[in-house]
Amino acid sequence: MSETKKYSWRDLADALKQRNSLAMFVLGFSAGLPYVLITGTLNAWFTNENISVATIGVFSWIIIIYSFKFLWSPAVDRAPTPRLFNMGQRRATILLLQGVILLCLLTISTVEPTTQIGLIAIAAIVCTFASASQDVLIDAWRIEVADERISIDLLSAVYQLGYRTSVILGGAGALIIAARIGWNDTFVALSLLMGAAISGVMIAGDSEIIRRARKAGDAPPAQWRNLALTPVILGWAWSFAALFGFMAFALKSPGEANARAFTMETGPFIIIASIIAPVIASAAMLYVHRKHPAPTTAEKPWPAQRAFDALYGSVLAPMADIIDRLGWGSLLVLIVALSYRFTDLIWGAFAYPFYLGENYGALGHTLDEVAIASKLFGALMTFVGIGVGGALILRIGRMPCLVAGAVLAAATNLLFADLATGGAGTDAFMAATGLYGAFSAIQPLATFLHLDVTVDEALARLMVVIAAENLAVGFASAAIVVYLSAIVNRQFAAVQYALLASLGFLLGSLGRGAIGELIELRGFAFVFYLTAALGLVAVAATSLEWLRLSREKRRENVAARPAPAE
Repeated sequence: MSETKKYSWRDLADALKQRNSLAMFVLGFSAGLPYVLITGTLNAWFTNENISVATIGVFSWIIIIYSFKFLWSPAVDRAPTPRLFNMGQRRATILLLQGVILLCLLTISTVEPTTQIGLIAIAAIVCTFASASQDVLIDAWRIEVADERISIDLLSAVYQLGYRTSVILGGAGALIIAARIGWNDTFVALSLLMGAAISGVMIAGDSEIIRRARKAGDAPPAQWRNLALTPVILGWAWSFAALFGFMAFALKSPGEANARAFTMETGPFIIIASIIAPVIASAAMLYVHRKHPAPTTAEKPWPAQRAFDALYGSVLAPMADIIDRLGWGSLLVLIVALSYRFTDLIWGAFAYPFYLGENYGALGHTLDEVAIASKLFGALMTFVGIGVGGALILRIGRMPCLVAGAVLAAATNLLFADLATGGAGTDAFMAATGLYGAFSAIQPLATFLHLDVTVDEALARLMVVIAAENLAVGFASAAIVVYLSAIVNRQFAAVQYALLASLGFLLGSLGRGAIGELIELRGFAFVFYLTAALGLVAVAATSLEWLRLSREKRRENVAARPAPAE
């Protein structure tokens, strides 16, 4: 994986005039809006309705659907679609999925959490499934349309800008509107916003789908492939049944479910069954293929052999490709993908309970205060983080930025821990730098927006900590998207990117149920210290990956040198 070329600001300005760059911005928006609504804004609604933190934690397991999107990504990647507005397969499928998302959001707008949380869960699951499937195709489209005029690094940064714009409108906008017209009407308005985001599909150009027809000898014998796939399929089926079975039980009987015990006892087996087993099967098939490059005798097909062949070619073969290209480096790539987003994903479902709640060290702010601090000012800081990250990636390379993003993401959890224990450290920093006075300048903006907000010291402390965290998240998000996009093989773009992007969601999602109970037992501060410590795994993994790539580049440079003249 070579580093990116260095760009001037003129190159960036010229590229942003291209049609696909604008489409990428809007498609990023349409990808981010359902995610922020289901995994964030709904939790604010639940908090206002006094739904327990533990129940919110279990409900937030819906996000785990994003972790498994690589399982059905081959079907979405190749799904036949009707000819809609003369669109190609990618764009037509995205349009159909956006229609499903819109219907689900409208359904949620008609129900009440206190009496119909089960119906909300069903609509949220369908919405998240469609959103995750949409992400598969948008990610593939981004990789496939990248060229010399609009690089993958640039498109990835534009995608993040669109994605984060949806956080402002689906986050701050939702809180401000809900404080005035109620949550049900707010979700109607947000559904209309999702309808407007469909314009991105209309703007986008069709991508060139790169598929290589498999030839005889491209895969190990069918009997070996079938034997490798059978336990993998069973493991996936069990993982889904275990997760969503416990989720249904916990929502029905919240007092009897023990999410922390489920995570500790069953979680490791889910990771083994859903991620580690397919990787081992792919590595085994790569070894078998090298030993038996082609069948030596006629093979007797199994029942549903065509389905087995399709699954192998679409799931295990792309995984094997990563292992074949990267060797032992693929293990480090998987660790980076698993750990990089962990610190912000695992506690993200509890941001609103922390800001709005009054127990376990929560801060007890109002909807308007959280809207201006987190979803308006904070989202703008995320933009700054993405912009800084994108610029530095283009100027100094992706790996230094990847490591820096991991360090920042872990460190900012300590700032939230300080807030949860009274904010003494933040208060000392604010007083020494005179920032309290600077933040008081925001009061006229709050008054202009007719927000019920008084920018006092408590709100100023929250704003500066959120600013630091969102700068870090924006920076890290730009870095990891560029890194993963550069890892994948364009022939397997949809499946490989879905696989790598899903890994971070898996660990973060699995931990959410346990984190909800841990907050009730130990408080928010303990959880922030814990997530900061866990973030050191990503720091170590990215540092080792940078070292690996640097050594690989040096070896390539040595190999490319001309032999000395005799």
